[in-house]
Parts: sequence; structure tokens; C-alpha cells
Amino acid sequence: MGTYISISVVLTIVGAICHFADYFSEILSWKKKLTTAREWQIAELQKEYTSFKKSIPLKMALKAATIFALLMSINWLFTPSLQLDRPIIWAELLLTLIISIPSIRNFEIKAHKIAALAAGVVAIGMFITQIISGQWINANKHRTLLEMSNDDYGLIMAQDTITINQDSLFNEGISPVSLEKMRTVSPEVARVLAEAVMGQIPAFGSQYEIGELSLQSITGSFDITDGLGKNYHLSFDNDFIYVAPLEFRSFWKWRQTNGTSPAYIIVSATNENLVYMVTAVNGQALEMRYLQSACFSHQLRRHVRRSGFMDKIEDTGIQIDGNGRPYNIFAQIDNQIGWSGDKVIGSIVIDMQTGEVKSYDLDETPDFIDVVQPQKLTEELIYKRYDLIHGYINWSDQDRLHPNGLQVVYGQKECCYYAGLTSVGNDASTSGFVLVNAKTGIGTFYKMSGIDETRAEGAIQANEWTAKYPSYEVGNAVMYNIGGLQTYYAPIISGRKIVGHGFCSVKNVNVVGAGKTKEEAYAAYIQSYQMSLQQTALPSDGNDMNGQILTIKKIRQEGSRYNFLFEEYEDKTFYAFSEIISEVRWIDELGSKVIVSFRMSEDYEIPIQKIEKQ
Repeated sequence: MGTYISISVVLTIVGAICHFADYFSEILSWKKKLTTAREWQIAELQKEYTSFKKSIPLKMALKAATIFALLMSINWLFTPSLQLDRPIIWAELLLTLIISIPSIRNFEIKAHKIAALAAGVVAIGMFITQIISGQWINANKHRTLLEMSNDDYGLIMAQDTITINQDSLFNEGISPVSLEKMRTVSPEVARVLAEAVMGQIPAFGSQYEIGELSLQSITGSFDITDGLGKNYHLSFDNDFIYVAPLEFRSFWKWRQTNGTSPAYIIVSATNENLVYMVTAVNGQALEMRYLQSACFSHQLRRHVRRSGFMDKIEDTGIQIDGNGRPYNIFAQIDNQIGWSGDKVIGSIVIDMQTGEVKSYDLDETPDFIDVVQPQKLTEELIYKRYDLIHGYINWSDQDRLHPNGLQVVYGQKECCYYAGLTSVGNDASTSGFVLVNAKTGIGTFYKMSGIDETRAEGAIQANEWTAKYPSYEVGNAVMYNIGGLQTYYAPIISGRKIVGHGFCSVKNVNVVGAGKTKEEAYAAYIQSYQMSLQQTALPSDGNDMNGQILTIKKIRQEGSRYNFLFEEYEDKTFYAFSEIISEVRWIDELGSKVIVSFRMSEDYEIPIQKIEKQ
């Protein structure tokens, strides 16, 4: 049953002692009655007293059982920890004391007065602790729960739009991605694809259902057998996939299947045609016993508790390693501020077949695990950090920012949560965004204005290609670094099938491209971007510099974007895109002379209009 049930046992004993004192007091009262009773009353009173004594064990057992059943239910459902800094423990104690308080007619007995006083003290203590732990008193502690890698508050409160080269910081944090590595399959479409492959095996569909889908990056290779007995060799190189276990439909299905799930499902996040139901890995049949839908000691959360982990925990889903072996990941969470201030302090990794449980510090978590930080908790930490920027009371909403929800993005082969931040009262554009490493929980703030995901989706929907098909819908937009451009990508869906693709610039809602294939959509997007450069990208107050001969000091390529540092302008970065100026692909010699045309301005970054070798 687990060590956590000892809480119920202890509190049941406390309640039983209170009730025993009640019955003991009643026995003394009966003896007093018998001593002072008249002769003709003694026989009748003695008969009643004997009946009362016989009922005592049964009454005590029933009351003790009632307390035990209530507390057992709480423990069984919520599996609280044993630490006294968890409010659930004190709630159980309060419940015990309340149950122990006698009826009004016996309230004069001291044991029950003590129980009532104790219940009042516990209730008041819980209220005070909750207030002290809250944001009213400890706003500064709550907002600093999210650890940052840069001075985000300094950037937010700075008057100038850009205090450092935020574009370069963005390219360092989110590396450019190729079109074939982009995540085109949304979670909704992935579930439809998973259900389709599940439907090919009726026997599975009657006993199991598809569990929660988890997105991950995977590198490795292994052989599998699918649900139809076909063999495949899967090879991954930093590819994105969804993984979901087959969960039991009910307690009776769990019993019928001997408590074993025979498969998990892989859905490629970049190619909707790659879907596999994996029943065997490298010749070994899968037998997953430890699942969320398993019962008794095989239920994942209870199994973790029984293994001695009594901290607060949060399930972050299934992930497979490079050999195809399935694991379930839990985040270990600790209170930093009284009863609140949750923060992830480590990870718990459970082998879903053997039940082996291992815990790690955040920096020691195995490489194949992308996500340790729970998404809901991360969003809460981001909200606190930018909502409490000037404390809990901020009537003017000065510098206050709110996240627009979380997305999963990948940068430098690391999984991150992305949240666009909007000023309070402005729900159409972003004032910046924050990336939080999904494993370590460390965030980075980028002060870059632009549009939010909803507006980008609307721009793709209104594009002339998409508008030709009224039945088409635009899926959730995800931010990418595409050739050095901050870009939203969204699949175009009809009947839960991907029928097209769309791109929209984060900085300019008018730079949009859509098409049947990613290549067609991307070409339209770059063409739109080129037109915007010709119209608005060049500063109106700058000086045209045509045909200047400059010396290349440094070149750095970021996808299709090429950054140049010239000896003549060491305080400026010049850039060009190969889709617009193809000549940049062949300019790669440091120290060589090139002929450059551009418009000089006070901006840190200068777009190149034309460049060629001397």
C-alpha cells in the first residue's frame, strides 16, 4: 500500500484516542450514577450500563474505521508526501480533529474541548501560513523563482528599443532550422494519425487507448516490430517525434491483459506518413507494466511513492532513448516559499517495463530526456516573473507583461518553452519573448517587438493562396529561426489532414507566404520578404552608399543569412540573404575586397542591397 499510508494510521490513532477519552468519561459518569442511585433504580441502571459497555468496542471500531477510510481515501487519491511543509498533511490533521470533536451534549468533556481547540489552532495556522506563503507578502521571492541567463528587467525598463544585438542573441539561442527538420505535424494531427494506426488492430482498440503524446528529439537507431508483425529499422538524427503509450481502458481491461501494455506509438513530427505502432524493440517484445492507467502498485505515481520519493512530483510524460526503450519522466518539485513557490529540483526516470526508478539532479539528467520542467508550472513561473515586476500592487501596470501561452521549440539541440510576452492591455503584438530550457528551467529574455501567434495565423489565413480554399484552416503557429529570420510557421489543415504550409514574419505581419509544399510556401515567403525590403527595410533618413570597396574582416553564416564585419565599419554588422542576393554564397575569403551597396544609418545592423567581388 505504500509508506504514505502511515499518515492515515497515525492520525487514525489520534482520533481513536480522542474517542476513547470520550467513552472513558462516560463510564465514569455511569459509575457515579450507580453510586448515587436509589435502591429501586440500581437494577435498571445496571442493565443499561452493561448494554452500554458491550456497545463500546463496536462504536469505537466504527468511528476509527470511518476516520481511517476518509484519510485512506485522501492518501490513495492524492498520494501526499510525508513532509510537514505540505498543506495536505495539516488538512488531514484538521479533518481528524473535527471528526474527533463530540456532539454538543458531551461538549463539557475536557478531551473534546482540547480537540476543538487544537482544530482551531491548526485551522488558524493553515490560514496564516497560506497568507505568508503567497504573493502579497513575498512577491519578490515569487518573481525570482524563474532563473534567467540575462538581465531581462534591465532590457524591459530600458528606454531604447535594442540595448544589445538581440538578433544575434536570438540566432545563438535558436539555431536556424532546415525545412525538412521543421515540425509540421501538430499534436491534434498526430493523435488522428495514431488513432488511425491503432484502428488497424481491432484487438488492441478494445483493450487499450492512446495515452498522452509527448514531443521529443531523438538520435539513435533500432529495429522494431509493428502491430501487424512487420519489421522496420528506424534511424534518427536529431529528429522530432511524438511518442504515446497504449494505456488500459479500465480496471477490468487491466485485469484481462495481466496488467501489461504491449506497445507504444511513434508519430514523426516532420512527416505525417511515418507512423509506427512498436510492439517489439531489437527483437524483444514490449511489456510495459508501469503506466498512468495501471492499478494498485503498478500505477506510475504510486510506484514512485512506494520507491521512497515523497516530494511533490509532476508527470512530464513518456520519452524513449536512442535504443527505443520507453521511460516515464517525473519532475521532483520542492517548495521555496512556505507552502508555495514550487520549483523543479530534479528528475525521476522510471523504466516502464522493469519499474526501475532512478533520480537525477537537473544537470545530470540523461541526454535523451528533453523535458523535465512541467509546462503548466513553467507558464506559472513566467507569469509571476513578468506580472510581479514591480511587486504585487502595480495599479498602473507599469512594465507588466503577460505570456501568450507556451510552445515547444528547439534551439541548439535543446528543447525550450517559448512564450511571447505582451504588455497588459495589448493583445495583438509582443514586446519580447522568453525561452526557458525545458530540462534545466533557465530562461533567456529577448527584447524584440513583433506580432503574436494568433495574428500570424490570421495573416496566413488571409494569404491569397489560403484564401482560395474556404475550408482550409490554419493550425497553431510555431516560431522558428529560418535562415536568420524570426518566422512563424503553421500547417494548413483540412479535415485534420495537412494540405499546405504557411510562413509569417515575426516582425512584419505583411511578410507572408503559403503553398501546397513547404518549398513553395517558403519561396513565396522569401519573395514577400524581398519586396518588403525594397519598400520599407531601408531607413528613410540614411545615406545611400553605392559601390563602396570594403575589406572583409569576418563572415558568419546563419542558415541563408550571411553576416559581414568590414574593417572600415567595425561597429556595424552587415547582412544579406542568399535567396535575395545569391552572390553572397561565393564570398568566403577573409581579407578580400568586395564592392558593396547599402544605405548607412544609425542602426546596429545594416542590410546589404548589392555585393560582389572586386
